Amino acid sequence: MPKTATIISGALNGLQAMLVQKGLEPAALGRQSGVPVGAWQDSSHEIPLFAFVEIYEHGAAMLGQPGVGWQSGPLLDLADLGELGDALLTAATVGSALRTFERFIRYIQSETDLQLTVEDGVATLTYRILNPDIWPRRQDAEFTLSVLTELIRRGAGDNWHPDLVCFEHSAARSPSNFLSASGSFCLFDCETNALSFPESVLSRPMPRDDTGRHRRVLKVLSRELASRVRANSIAARTRTAIYESLGTGASDQETVARRLGLSRRSLHRHLGEEGTRFSILLDECRYRVARHALIDTPHSLAQIACELDYSDQTAFERAFKRRTGITPRQYRQTLFRTPRRQG
Repeated sequence: MPKTATIISGALNGLQAMLVQKGLEPAALGRQSGVPVGAWQDSSHEIPLFAFVEIYEHGAAMLGQPGVGWQSGPLLDLADLGELGDALLTAATVGSALRTFERFIRYIQSETDLQLTVEDGVATLTYRILNPDIWPRRQDAEFTLSVLTELIRRGAGDNWHPDLVCFEHSAARSPSNFLSASGSFCLFDCETNALSFPESVLSRPMPRDDTGRHRRVLKVLSRELASRVRANSIAARTRTAIYESLGTGASDQETVARRLGLSRRSLHRHLGEEGTRFSILLDECRYRVARHALIDTPHSLAQIACELDYSDQTAFERAFKRRTGITPRQYRQTLFRTPRRQG
């Protein structure tokens, strides 16, 4: 699955700028992670998402800077994101830009979830790579939230900061150091990556408001994204929908089918034609997320059970043992924090 997820190479230009400033050769580092040489010259080149995540981790180690992801966000030229960048830059308001990013992020990066929610006057942007096998992804998370912060600053002002920044990974530096670098209070080991800020920021005008161009680009993006979605198998689309739904209490077959624009019966029939069943896909997705959570996070078994939409911890433990022959606790004791190969 990691090898099917992609991102356009234009997203690399922030890291590329930092490497060049240090006198390092981006292409040489890229070869270690599976990034083709042509990706550094062609911003529309599709590269494996796992390679993008990996090169950021290698880049941080090579530069000796754990904050490379966050620092490179302001160096990204949104124009290098193709039509999506054009749509972001021509949006009328911060809220319109963020809703555009939320809707079309998969135009540049697949197997990814970005959501903007508003509750009690607080806006929250959450971001995550859906594929649990792509890990570690510390730098990717910090880079993406930094890019989102810079996008908001286009309307909110250069000195704007989120009220709260949350990351799914553990801290590589103290929260106080991150506060100094980002200007925002930060929490680590969270369920997802997120920015929180006042709802009023969403109405701030963007500097290059061009409604006509924005609408034209949205039409292009809509057609292209719909074409890409149709090219995927029903099984692949179902997996993505399951990953999006886990932890929300909405990962049942009926709800997932509606998310895909199908009836439960139609989903069952299509999956059967592709040689699988919904229960098999759900079990597979739950297992992969559970494996990641047990190895890479400090989440309790009860918390993991909730994240996987099991009725309780006991149900999670029974399902995990049926698949592996050992309990989740035994699995964690054996493999906790053991580095894993991506692939």
